[in-house]
Amino acid sequence: MAGWREKSGLSGTVYSDTLPLNVLLHCRTVVEKQNFVSTGVMTHVEGELFEVELPEFHVFDLGETVKLTVYSPAGIQTFPSTVFAKYQGAIALIQPPQIQKRFEEKREHPRVNVEGSVHIDLWLDDEGQERTLDDPLEIQVRDISVSGIAFQAPVHPELLRTSRMKAKVEIGIGFDCELEIVRRNRSDDQMVCGAKMTVLDPEMLRPLRALILRQQVERNVQIRQEREEKNRFGE
Repeated sequence: MAGWREKSGLSGTVYSDTLPLNVLLHCRTVVEKQNFVSTGVMTHVEGELFEVELPEFHVFDLGETVKLTVYSPAGIQTFPSTVFAKYQGAIALIQPPQIQKRFEEKREHPRVNVEGSVHIDLWLDDEGQERTLDDPLEIQVRDISVSGIAFQAPVHPELLRTSRMKAKVEIGIGFDCELEIVRRNRSDDQMVCGAKMTVLDPEMLRPLRALILRQQVERNVQIRQEREEKNRFGE
């Protein structure tokens, strides 16, 4: 493609410019493990997760290290990966760090729908000083990423754009964070807010990423099942 300057590398063709991650989508993909090679199609790329549709998906084991070779419009991309999940007709794989540096997405981190709550009892002023709420807020989570969260709450005078607060998030795992509201929409007596999120304990990022990956896989499985049902009934 015009404007991409090629360089030779051990992992196939490499370009000096960052590429959009979706350039890998719908490309022929070879998945190789010890003593076995299978060819499929890259059917999903999002965040840290790839999905490859393969006829021999059942041959691969969870946690197994494999080599991927993707024949993309940006050149042949070869890199190691790990099988995270497998389901009817496909395997899900973890995106390796070298790919994260090589490609970029429009959204920095994928969001997934989750059930849970946010407990807010401390507000932060412009100087970062803490102020305790007389009536702590317990609000409903709508979706989450490793750096952002959306929640639904009753109309509250403190829930303003740029408001900053300390909170406890409970979504099957629990962690403390700082939130800064960046958008809000009102509907009757409810508000839907989107906030930047900083997890205060870096050790909690790992279980949060694992939860997001599981939710991505569950969503992909559901999409595939719905598509198969439509094909079965000829819709």
